This record gives sequence, C-alpha cells and structure tokens, in this order.
Amino acid sequence: MSRFSSFFVVALVCLICGCSGTLSQSAVDAGAPSAPNPAPPTPAPPAPAPLTDAHVVTVSSGQSVTGIDINVSTPADSPTPNAEMLGVVPLGNGGRASNVGDVIHRGAKMTILMFGPGLNAALSATISGPPDITISNLQGITSVDGDSGVSFDVIVASDAALGARTVRLRSPHDDMTTFTGGLEVLP
Repeated sequence: MSRFSSFFVVALVCLICGCSGTLSQSAVDAGAPSAPNPAPPTPAPPAPAPLTDAHVVTVSSGQSVTGIDINVSTPADSPTPNAEMLGVVPLGNGGRASNVGDVIHRGAKMTILMFGPGLNAALSATISGPPDITISNLQGITSVDGDSGVSFDVIVASDAALGARTVRLRSPHDDMTTFTGGLEVLP
C-alpha cells in the first residue's frame, strides 16, 4: 500500500470516529460488569366494572370462585319449602312416601306425593329430563302425621327416557326445593 493510501485510510478512520460524537456512559463502562436493567413496572389490571344486574354463577361443592362476590339470599317463604319424602301411588288413592323416593313405569298414569316443611298448593312442579312426563292437578295435602305436602298427577310417555329424575318444587317467591333423583322411570 502506498504512503498516500495509508494516510487516506487513517484519515478516514479518524473522520468516522470523530463524527460519532461523545461516548455514552455504556461505552465508557463497557469493560465493567453491568447490572441488568430492571424490568418496567407491570401496570395493574383494570378493576372490573361493577355488575348492575344479577348474573348466574354455577359452582359445585368444594369449588373455589375468585374475583366475584356471591350473595345467597335468604328464603322468602316461611317455612322454607323442603321436600323430604316422595311416593308414587295410583290415581285418586292415598298412599305413602319415603325419603328414598319411588319408581314409575313408562306409560303409567299415577299420582306423586311429596311431604316436607313448607310444601303447599302455591308451589309449581317440574321434573328433570326430556319433556316426556306431563304434570297436572297439583294440590296441597296433609299426611296422617300432620306433615304438609303436595300431590300431583303425572302421565309418563310410553317411550319416556329411563333413569332417575329430579322433582323440583318452586314457590311464587322463587324459593326452590328438589328431590334429587327421587323418581326413577323404569320400562
């Protein structure tokens, strides 16, 4: 390389270094170990908007729910409806009920008896499952022991789904009681 070329290369390098301006603090400390830059603070999540309407929240026994307040209102009816016994009897006849429920057969026309505190003629009745059991003639009754109850007639379709059904009773104030799995449909 000629002397002129070497001078030109050195001048060019000086020019480039001279145009870079002042050294930053990080360039000065490049030889020293540096502490990691702290992460920027994470913004707090926005507060949830307050609910103005009631929302249904389904929970199971033992399940935890976070981020929501659940209010369970006190029963409006006194005494609170509580189905404790259920029985299936022929139409128009008295009969008995038990705390384990009863069975009913496809194609049957029977009366269902239910006893327990707060059961009366003001309640409405539904049965879980497909709409293959028709309910009619709900009325208030009293057992021979003086327990309050209800009776209603049912007609079971000849092709009704088999298995356990839950009988639900609801008051005009929306208090509910169920006899879970207490009515079993058999062939």
